[in-house]
Amino acid sequence: MIIEKFGSTKFQEILEFQQNYSIKLPKDYIEFLQEYNGGIVEKDDCNKVFVEDLSTHISIDVLYGLNTGSSTSDIRTWMNKFQEDLLDNSIVIGDDLMHGFIVMVCEGEYSGIYYWDDSYQFEESSDQENTYWIAEDFSTFIKQLV
Repeated sequence: MIIEKFGSTKFQEILEFQQNYSIKLPKDYIEFLQEYNGGIVEKDDCNKVFVEDLSTHISIDVLYGLNTGSSTSDIRTWMNKFQEDLLDNSIVIGDDLMHGFIVMVCEGEYSGIYYWDDSYQFEESSDQENTYWIAEDFSTFIKQLV
């Protein structure tokens, strides 16, 4: 994966984020935040993930971080905007080039990484169904970008 990282995040910042949003982030995602703190993903044919229910690949644009210096790349911005629309134990972790979001459900029956087509870019999307499974965990998701 080629990613222009936003820097790194201190573990204390991650703990504060988890407390503020009453969420427990998975270990692999915490490690990613500590090392990369999100970043801009290089745009090429290798950095796409397959969304099975849509039978297509999506190009990941940005993976959000904490205190990145830009509100548009900060997880808190998107959590504050969409928290009421998300399942419990979920966070918005990035977006794709078509302005859909990458959502991680951290715990529970539906834990995993999902594509949220909130702007209905795909004709399969509707008010009843616009969230599509990508991967069982963050590590598996990231491996798809390699």
